[in-house]
Amino acid sequence: MRTIKMLMVLLLAASVTTSCSIFQGKKKAPAKKTASAKKPKKGDIQPYSKVITKEAKSDEGLFTVHQVDEKYFYEIPDSLFEREMLMVTRIAKTASGLGFGGGKQNTQTLRWQKKNKDVLLRVVSHQVVAADSLPVSIAVENSNFEPILYSFPIKAIKKDSVTNNTVIDVTDFFTKDVKAIGFQQRARRNYKVSRLDASRSYIDTLRSYPQNIESRHVKTYLSSDPPSNSSVQSISLEMSNSMILLPKEPMKRRYFDQRVGWFARGQQDYGLEDQKTKTVTYLDRWRLEVKDEDIAKFKAGELVVPKKQIVYYIDPATPVKWRKYIKQGIEDWQIAFEAAGFKEAIIAKDAPTKEENPEWSPEDVRYSTVRYLASPIPNANGPHVSDPRSGEILESDINWYHNVMTLLHNWFFIQTAAINPDARMNNFDDAVMGRLIRFVSAHEVGHTLGLPHNMGSSIAYPVEKLRDPEFTKKYGTAPSIMDYARFNYVAQPEDGDVALMPNIGPYDKYSIMWGYKPILDKTAKEEKSVLDSWILEKAGDPVYRFGRQQRGVIDYTSQTEDLGDDSMRASAYGIKNLKRIVPNLGKWTGEEGENYDELENMYGQLVGQFNRYMGHVT
Repeated sequence: MRTIKMLMVLLLAASVTTSCSIFQGKKKAPAKKTASAKKPKKGDIQPYSKVITKEAKSDEGLFTVHQVDEKYFYEIPDSLFEREMLMVTRIAKTASGLGFGGGKQNTQTLRWQKKNKDVLLRVVSHQVVAADSLPVSIAVENSNFEPILYSFPIKAIKKDSVTNNTVIDVTDFFTKDVKAIGFQQRARRNYKVSRLDASRSYIDTLRSYPQNIESRHVKTYLSSDPPSNSSVQSISLEMSNSMILLPKEPMKRRYFDQRVGWFARGQQDYGLEDQKTKTVTYLDRWRLEVKDEDIAKFKAGELVVPKKQIVYYIDPATPVKWRKYIKQGIEDWQIAFEAAGFKEAIIAKDAPTKEENPEWSPEDVRYSTVRYLASPIPNANGPHVSDPRSGEILESDINWYHNVMTLLHNWFFIQTAAINPDARMNNFDDAVMGRLIRFVSAHEVGHTLGLPHNMGSSIAYPVEKLRDPEFTKKYGTAPSIMDYARFNYVAQPEDGDVALMPNIGPYDKYSIMWGYKPILDKTAKEEKSVLDSWILEKAGDPVYRFGRQQRGVIDYTSQTEDLGDDSMRASAYGIKNLKRIVPNLGKWTGEEGENYDELENMYGQLVGQFNRYMGHVT
């Protein structure tokens, strides 16, 4: 009995314990201490999606360019860090009185470089060099430290199995006063510029292409002596910056010789055997190479198409009736390249339509373009962009101003109207103006091929030969279209059907051959003896003489606007023709119902031409 009672007590205790455990919650384990999330500091590298948001407008190319609201970002692939790029700064649109749009302000070689949490933009100099294999290269490097143009904090990194890209904010670089990509210091002094007005400065466009990035930004500078609109006390400009990727392998150089006219660049080379500092100079020229499969043909003297042709596109803004003449002027140079062993080395094309190629743009460095500009400036010019390491011309845009036709009209009228009925009017027939456009097109293209003015060319021809129809039709008015020989003011009314202007002449063919003909299996240094022999073959022949352009005339044989080997005789013939024009000016310029503005203009042109004749002999 006692045992039963004891068992019941134990069962009751167990029951109470169990029932109590039902109402008691489980005992909580002590909470683990968790580290509080670290907030990113201002300026730290952010997640990519926080910087380049879904609202970003992106343009892929050399770098991907992003616009997020009012900010602009570059996304730089790792593969492009340490690659050299060329930055060309121009004034795209200018204030009145400041020259013309397209004027170059600065050219610099740049290198993008990662440094900790920043990206540095460094300026590279190729003016002082030595081969890396030489001990002296250490001294050259130590005395040629690359300055830092700008430092960009890294904003984000995009890293996955395919890409490893770095994002930087470039807004301030283009909107603040970074002098290397803005208005020239000399011009600032001339116009008494005090500072940049940031409130009137902004980025217009940033566009990326496969081999370049083009930026347009408006800069407004406070000026106490602006060239125009003095009441606003400021100058506003639209700046253009072209950043171009340079080739991994520089082109083989061709060394310069002052006996042949050529645009060239130089650098001090401390790796030479000379016992003094020496500057080596080399040509600016396009990379024209023989295809591997055509080398045997080339060696046998057969003309071959180069690996990569020089192609010029005609701006879609060009009036249709003038396009064929500009294209003819471009392709007139084909005959000169034949002397260098190439056929169809240079060709002209109409720019593709949006339907044909929606991605085509004249700002893409892959496309050289004749840009047609609606401007009152009576001019055209042919600049080019070249690799400072080798002289390779990378791209060229010829600026063709609408009002160049006024210049052509005035020259052609005053210099040929005495013998040429086609010039005796205010507006020439399209075929006449077209031929003049072709002449200027060829001249400007010559500059883009590397040729400067050759003011010593025209003296090669005897004055009396310029009155000979057979001679002038065969040889033109000068051996080079790169002279300022203009039009045939020497010919007299009784001379018959003489040629009135120069063409691609014998000097042009010779200089293109000298600069472009491939010399296979030789280094640039080994080529020099061959180049020298080509010059010596023509030594003493005035047709192949180069005379550089002079600021003040010292060498009377290298004057501008002259013709023939005897300035006294040529000027006398020119004055005779002016005397024939004067009594007819009213008739040839007058139009019913119009005033005498054109008569006044052409009389002024005539007086100017007379002064040129006098200047040639005084």
